[in-house]
Amino acid sequence: MATAHKSRVLDMTQGDPFRLVLQFSMPLFCSNLLQQLYNLTDTALAGHLLGSAALAEIGATAALYGLIMNFAFGMNNGLALTVSRYFGAGDESGIRRAVGWMVTLSAAVSLVLTGCSLLGRDALLTVLQVPAQAWGGASAYLTVILLGIPLTMLYNMEAALLRAVGNSVTPLLFLLFSSVLNVGLDAAFMGPLGLGVRGAAIATVLAQGISAVLGVVYILRGYPELRFTPRQLGAATRRAVTSMFWAGLSMGLMSAIYNLGSVALQSSINALGSVYITAQTAARRLAELYFIPGGALGIGVATFSSQNLGAGRRSRIWQSVKAALAIYFVWWVFVMAFTFLLGGAAIRGITGTTDEVIISNALLYLKISAPVIPPMAVLVILRNMLQGIRHTVEPLLASGLELVGKVIFAVWLVPVRGYRAVCFCEPTTWVVCFVFILLAVWRCRGDLRDAEKI
Repeated sequence: MATAHKSRVLDMTQGDPFRLVLQFSMPLFCSNLLQQLYNLTDTALAGHLLGSAALAEIGATAALYGLIMNFAFGMNNGLALTVSRYFGAGDESGIRRAVGWMVTLSAAVSLVLTGCSLLGRDALLTVLQVPAQAWGGASAYLTVILLGIPLTMLYNMEAALLRAVGNSVTPLLFLLFSSVLNVGLDAAFMGPLGLGVRGAAIATVLAQGISAVLGVVYILRGYPELRFTPRQLGAATRRAVTSMFWAGLSMGLMSAIYNLGSVALQSSINALGSVYITAQTAARRLAELYFIPGGALGIGVATFSSQNLGAGRRSRIWQSVKAALAIYFVWWVFVMAFTFLLGGAAIRGITGTTDEVIISNALLYLKISAPVIPPMAVLVILRNMLQGIRHTVEPLLASGLELVGKVIFAVWLVPVRGYRAVCFCEPTTWVVCFVFILLAVWRCRGDLRDAEKI
């Protein structure tokens, strides 16, 4: 295939699975790390420049913003798996058809999502039980974020498309540019220009929009095999388009369902008051750093699985899973040391507060969550592996279990047990879903063997 960037196209159907997963995932890991460091910086800027009240306004809608971002991320990665399979099979015409429909479906979903979200904005804030004192700022922040959904989808689509052909480096470079620009705009909008929390949202949307435009130019110039025509769209069968849409939707829903539970949990936290919102916002920002390898390695395993499925080399897939888990274990050891030695200092740095109630509650969340990361790691990696081999139902059911668990905690346990129940919510659901996903993989074990061995 003719491409201007062969060095950034990674064929994962040959070579050592450990090296390939590590090579592919490291740029994505750095991308996610950079994104979370930006989120931390954004939170710290809001806390230091605008105060804890502004932090509560942003934090009150954080779960909803996460829902949108993760749906966009999941949907586009799911759509890109079809591109990966054609790439693994060396089918250039199939790649072009898949890219065309990926662009079409992603654009359509983004417009529908934007319209529905804006129409239901006030209802969403009501469901989230946003405190009256935080309503104005939360509404202003959310409105701008919702208007930026098409740009968020475009940016994520471009990154997913590049990763589908093995290029996980360029999305990192675009994210680096976007994050630096975002931080600069944050400081200007929340500082001298005095735009408050609305300024933080505008900075995010602007930075993503500029990166998305640059990404379009880069792909059109550098990857001729990813260009398509309307004629190629028409060449795809209805069954192929439906299958592709379901792959994208199921992966998007997998992420969204997980975050829908977080929205329900956020609603119960908001009902506890601004102190707990601030504590959870700070703790969650730091915890998201802990979970970074899951997203990076998960996409790495999904791409590896999809390419090897297309190439008929299914026996290699399980090797990628073992490699990913080994890498995550090393990270977990570091996380445990950091949490128990430096967690308190990190919380103080993020919030800019000396309120010991905020600090102690944030630290409690981290100390309960960190030890239970291993089963969560297995859950995330196996879920992505199943997506890569076209088992879309089982990961969706696992996400559904997470949703049910979080709703149970949000509706029945948090109102009775308070913030401590919030801290135990995710670790409990991780363990339950860990058991479920192991059973699902055992049931599908035959699909991890080469055809002649079945």
